[in-house]
This record gives sequence, C-alpha cells and structure tokens, in this order.
Amino acid sequence: MSTGSTTFAPHSLTTADYVCLALYFAVNLAIGWWCRRRSRSTANSYFLGSGRVVWWAAAVSFFATSVSSISFMALPAKSFKEDWLAIGSAPAQSCAGMLTGFVFVGIFRRLNMTTVFDYLERRFDRRVRYLGAGLAIVLKVIGRMSIVMLLPALALATVTGLNVYLSILLMGVITTIYAMEGGFEAVVWTDVLQSAVMVGGVTIAIYHMAAGVPGGLGGIVDTASSAGKLHAVSWDFDFTKPTVWVFVGMFLATVFFQISDQPLMQRMLATADERDAKRTVTIGNFIGLLSGFVFFFVGTALWTFYRAHPERLANQLSGDTIFPYFIVNELPHGVIGVIIAGLFAAAMGALSSALNSSATVIVSDFYGTLRPNLPVSERARLGWWVTLICGGIATVMALFLAWRNVPSLWDEFLRLAALLGGGFPGVFALGLLSRRANGSGVMVGAVASIALTWWVQTFTPISVFFHTFVAISCTMLVGYVASLLFASRAPAKNLRGLTVWDLKNDRATATAPRASATASSS
Repeated sequence: MSTGSTTFAPHSLTTADYVCLALYFAVNLAIGWWCRRRSRSTANSYFLGSGRVVWWAAAVSFFATSVSSISFMALPAKSFKEDWLAIGSAPAQSCAGMLTGFVFVGIFRRLNMTTVFDYLERRFDRRVRYLGAGLAIVLKVIGRMSIVMLLPALALATVTGLNVYLSILLMGVITTIYAMEGGFEAVVWTDVLQSAVMVGGVTIAIYHMAAGVPGGLGGIVDTASSAGKLHAVSWDFDFTKPTVWVFVGMFLATVFFQISDQPLMQRMLATADERDAKRTVTIGNFIGLLSGFVFFFVGTALWTFYRAHPERLANQLSGDTIFPYFIVNELPHGVIGVIIAGLFAAAMGALSSALNSSATVIVSDFYGTLRPNLPVSERARLGWWVTLICGGIATVMALFLAWRNVPSLWDEFLRLAALLGGGFPGVFALGLLSRRANGSGVMVGAVASIALTWWVQTFTPISVFFHTFVAISCTMLVGYVASLLFASRAPAKNLRGLTVWDLKNDRATATAPRASATASSS
C-alpha cells in the first residue's frame, strides 16, 4: 500500500492526555507503597510474596512479563507491512508453555526453590548454576530492560514530540521505585493494572479503526482477506521462512525455554501450591496466545483503515511507529493518554519483572551461595539495594543509547543474546530428561551451541524463528555425548526428584502447600 501525501509532523499531547498519564503513574507508585510493609519482612516475601499470590493474578503477571512495548509496536507493524505468516510463533510458544505447565512445573515446585538456577546446582554443580545465572543477569539488565525503555521512548518522541529522555526517566525511575519498595507482590499487582490498561487501550483503538472502515470489523476482515493479508500458514519445507515446520521446531524449543526463564517461572514458584502453579502457567500462556492474535489484528486493521483513508498516512513513517502514529493522529484527546499509558504499561510490566527477577538471582544465586547463613531479613534488604542498582544501570544504559542515537546497535545485541543464551535451555532439558548428563558435559554442550548458532546466523539463511531450536538441539546432543565421556570423572549424585522419571513416584506430594521460607535458596 502506498503512503499518502501527508507530511509527517509530531502531534502534541494535551492536558487531558498528561492527566491520564499522571494518574497511571501515580497508581503504580501507590501499589508499590501498599505492598511495602509485608514485602520487606523476609527474603521469601520480597522475592516470592511468601506464596500469597493468587493464581489468576500470577497468570496475568505471567502474560505481562512475556509481552513488552516491543510486542505492542512490532507485531502490529509486522502484519501492517506483511501478512500473518509470523503468527505461528504465538500458538507455538503458548502451547509449548502449557505443556511445560503440566509436565515440568511439579519438579520445580517440590524442590522449594527461589530461582530456577538453584535447580542447576542440585542437578549438576555450582559452575553450571553460575553460568546460567550470569547469562540471565547480563541479558536482562544490560539488554532487555534497556530495550523495552528505549524503543517506545523513540517511537513516542517521533509521533508526539515527547522528550525521549523524559520518557525513559519516567519508565525507569517509577518502575524502579515500586519494584524496589513493594517487592514481588507490587510487581504482580502493577502487572495486573498494566495489563488492564494495555487491553483497554488496544480495545479502544480497534473500535476506532473499525468505525473508520466501511463494514466495520467485518469490512476489515473481508478487505484484508481479499488482498491476501490474512495468509497465515505455509506448508513449504523451507527453513528460511516462517513455515509450519519452523514453528514445530519453535514449539519444541519453547518447552525448555520457558523453564529456564526466571521471570516467568518466578510466577509459578510464588503461588500457594502445585495446582495453582499449573493454572498460572496454563492461563498465562493462553492469554499470551490471544494477545498475539489481537496485536496482529491491530496491524491488519491499521492497513485496512489507511487503505480507506490513504491521505491520512504520512509519507515519512518508518519502523514500528505505525500504531503510535494512529493513536496520536486519529483518536480523541484523553483517549490518546489512555492508550499511550498502555504503551508505557507494556514496557513497565516487562521492566519490573526483569528488575525483580534480576535482584532475586543476584541475591539467591550469587550472594546467597557465598554467604549461606545470611539472615533472611538481610537478604530482603539486599534485594532492595540490588533492585535500585539494576534499575539505575538499565535506565542509564537506555539514556546513553538514546544520546548516542544508535538504536540499530540493539539489533546486533539481540543477535548476540540469541547467540549466547539461545542454547542454554538445552542444559535444563538434559537435566530433566537424562540421568546420565553431568556438569562437565552440559558445559561443553553450551559452548558448542554458541559456535553452531554463530555459524547458522553468519552463513545460512535459516529463519530466526528456528535459531533457538538449533541451539537447544546442539546443547542436548553435544552435552549428552560429552557427559558420557566425562562420566568416569563426575562424582555420583542423588538425582531423586530432579528428573521427569521421578514425577510418578513424587506425585503424592503435588498439592502440599509451599513453606513460608526457603532456607536453601532465599
């Protein structure tokens, strides 16, 4: 679709929009203050809410953690520019996550852990735990937290003229304050608020798009379908494109990817019992599945709207700014503020989850292993400081990148993140599925996956959706073979309760309530 003749110019926000944004930020801070008193008593309270988190709130938080401002902008832009072929990633990831909830959650719940990396030490050794936790910190603190602040700030600056540094500071400072003060419970309940704001904003936007298209919602579907914009399935045996076969590989990879993701699994560990944990993972993934379809529909609706009104589309738009552009140019003031709050919400939900999980990992997996006798109240206080430091680092990094005007650098960083961390879920897979895998073997497998992923990224046209599957498969294959070679050197370990082969024997304890404190890892 060709663009119209409109010259692009930022559209200023009004007092009504700023009032909506101010109210949104104020409520987030209030939730953090409300959760402050009981979150600071013990490490278990600060990092896991002492098992008080109701499953439906944990499920919504699970969803908010898995999406971000990048999803809010990039998915509509994808379907606006192309068709629905990439939608296959949504059912692949969500269905894999649901399988994870039913098969593997029980193992982690019964180990009474605070972080998923505790499992790696129990199953293998401390070297593997440190490697996994270290990669998570680097990719979350230096990477994803800065990304989810930088990209929406740049988009809002482009379409509204809102100062990019102010946007980053608002997201970084406010999120750090409520995550630091209220701990995990504040993160969960602000996620619930942010999800409601995000869903409400997207719903309002779709309503206005449909109202501006002949035939409404039906007209959007008919027009897009006749133009081939709803093409969603390709059975071509081609691994360079988003085909069904690529998403089959993505499904298999995601089963173990979610297990290794501390922010997601933290929601599962924070519920009262195993039944609620499974509900959390299942419903959270189901909401994520629905959101994928909704965001893709937004892009298709935008395409249909501007096809009906080509004169309203600026000819200088680029990147992922199409949805924010529609918001500020087609919606009434006040409503604009609500939906921009939804964009901030998408960023802040992912940011707060990364902050809390990073603090949890640093305190539990590093400091806690070096000082195992540290009182639980001291661990909670340390978590407060670590959250502050991580939030400060991420905010400063986002400000620095905005100042240097190097957003393309993050494309390379995301490539590096896939290179370094893409295969590590295979370590969890080996630990859960094989009794013969050992620490030395899986370390070799993890290094081999980095080498193979680099080769795939550099010398092959294989779709990016398939890279994680390649990396995990390499980790598992090489790690298993290397484990056999290192078998005589590895000390014998008691693996009871650490593999899927023990699930049937241990199922009798599945519904036991979570203890109020986790002595080994909190």
